[in-house]
Amino acid sequence: TLLRIVGTALAPTSGSVRVGGLDPADPEERHRIRQRLGYQPQEPGFYPSFTAFDFVDYVAVLKEIGDRSARRDEVRRVLQKVGLSDRMHTKIRKLSGGMRQRVALAQALLGRPSVLLLDEPTSGLDPEQRLRFRQLASEAADGGTVLLSTHLTEDVTALCPRVVVMHEGAIRFDGSPDALA
Repeated sequence: TLLRIVGTALAPTSGSVRVGGLDPADPEERHRIRQRLGYQPQEPGFYPSFTAFDFVDYVAVLKEIGDRSARRDEVRRVLQKVGLSDRMHTKIRKLSGGMRQRVALAQALLGRPSVLLLDEPTSGLDPEQRLRFRQLASEAADGGTVLLSTHLTEDVTALCPRVVVMHEGAIRFDGSPDALA
């Protein structure tokens, strides 16, 4: 729920939230948030007949990324970042679950977002891919914010300098991941 609220897909039923100092309840500010945001949902809604390239390009169009040539260069950049250069023209329905997760991560990385929301991003990834994901998330955190939702404590301890545990909308823990061990 928190990721969907921060991602501007859901309005809070009470309270308020700010994203980069902007209020998602304000339509103009919500648009500015969306321009700076990368979001990888837990279950992305893929079009199975699209190729990985077509899907990420489609999302780039929705994110209003530049002219066709610049947009396609950006699509190739993020697909290369997640290790799918050699599979970019494969239909999504023919990709493994881990490769689909990497397509979802690629679309979230479009435009080098300043806020990156990741919901269970390592589910379906093998150990090597999880290490690569951690590297990409760390790179994204340089100069930006990564909000990660996961049940895998090893991802948290490897990536996060600060951990906030929420339950039923209330903060139950806020501190170093070392304190959770």
